[in-house]
Amino acid sequence: MTQLVQSLLERLSQLPESMQDHLAQRFLKELEEAEAQPETPFHKRVAGLGKGTIVIADDFDEPLPDSFWLGEP
Repeated sequence: MTQLVQSLLERLSQLPESMQDHLAQRFLKELEEAEAQPETPFHKRVAGLGKGTIVIADDFDEPLPDSFWLGEP
């Protein structure tokens, strides 16, 4: 048993029995829900699907004017 599990069990044993039952039921319910959800299959990326969706201006690498840095219109 890992130290984390042992620490958890020690902490749970200090709680009232009704709280222990509540937490155990909640934990088991979440486990069941997590197991019920199917794993999403990994899809390999396909290059070129977004081709043409972005256009970069010809002056992209040109320095920005001073008005841009000074916040002038």
